[in-house]
Formats: sequence, structure tokens, C-alpha cells
Amino acid sequence: MKKTFVRVLALALVVVMMVCTLASCAKKLSGTYEAEIDAVVLKYTASYTFSGSKVSVEKKTTVLGTVETKTLDGTYKIAENSDGTMEITLTFETEDDQVKSGTFTFEEGEDYIKIGVVKYTLVK
Repeated sequence: MKKTFVRVLALALVVVMMVCTLASCAKKLSGTYEAEIDAVVLKYTASYTFSGSKVSVEKKTTVLGTVETKTLDGTYKIAENSDGTMEITLTFETEDDQVKSGTFTFEEGEDYIKIGVVKYTLVK
């Protein structure tokens, strides 16, 4: 009786450890990804830096030689839908017109990510 109880308990602990391990296997990004729009009088660059579950967005706008830089910090989570598509949920402490919290379609390639319709290239 005692041996059976110990075996069942050991098996239950193994199952719990496996579930915890699988639950912590969320997709994580690392590095800096950048997208740039370059027009005649306007240049806009957005850089997303991922580390653990944190994201920092630096946006740089240049209009007629005047440069304005703003950084927004937040968290992110990547999830796979039942149809196999990926989504990224970004949550920022503060927001502005270009950078907002929300859930967007997500795609990852070898040297790029795509958030919504914007493709960001890995820079470091």
C-alpha cells in the first residue's frame, strides 16, 4: 500500500512538472527590430527592442532636419491561434498616435518580424 502511494505521488509530481514546463514555453523575442519610412521632408524610424517579456519602442521623427525622439516601454505576449496564425499583444505604460497597446497579427522570419502590416528588420 505504501509503495503504491509513493509511486502515484511520484507520477503526479512528474505530470505537474511537465505541465509547468510546457506552460512556460511561450514564444519570446530578443534583439532590436527596425522599420523606416523615408520621404522627401520626413523620415520616421520605429525600433522595437525585445528582452524577456519586455519591449521598448524608440520612435524617431525627422522633419526638415529637426529630430524628435520618444521612447515607450511595455510588455508583450505572443500566442498561437487555433488556426495556426500568431498574434502579439503589446501593452504600453503610455501611448501616442503611432504606438498603441493592442493585439496584432504577428509573423517571424529569420531576420525580421511583422507586426500588423509593418515589417521590422533585425538590426542587432
